[in-house]
Amino acid sequence: MRRRGYLYWSNLDKRRPALVISIDARNEHATDVIVIPCSTNLRESPTHVRLGRNEGGVPQPSVLKCEQITSIPRAEVEELAMGSALSNARLREVERAIARSIGLPA
Repeated sequence: MRRRGYLYWSNLDKRRPALVISIDARNEHATDVIVIPCSTNLRESPTHVRLGRNEGGVPQPSVLKCEQITSIPRAEVEELAMGSALSNARLREVERAIARSIGLPA
């Protein structure tokens, strides 16, 4: 099962890491998962969360593009996580960036 807070190789616009952000109960039963794409284009943005090399298993410094939250079929997300789960503090940063991207107070 794909789990919240872990990065997985995913087929989005191309094969890239994506953070599963949907809750585990949904991930277990739905045919899709909610993800945030990861990019190595390190542009600064209030809706991006930076990850260091090897954080969550990313092979190089990256950003989570929280304004691009999307759902994709579960089959498009590899079964094995890239590494360990992101820290609770980092997940809170992601949640704040998602809130900013849709105009909620962060």
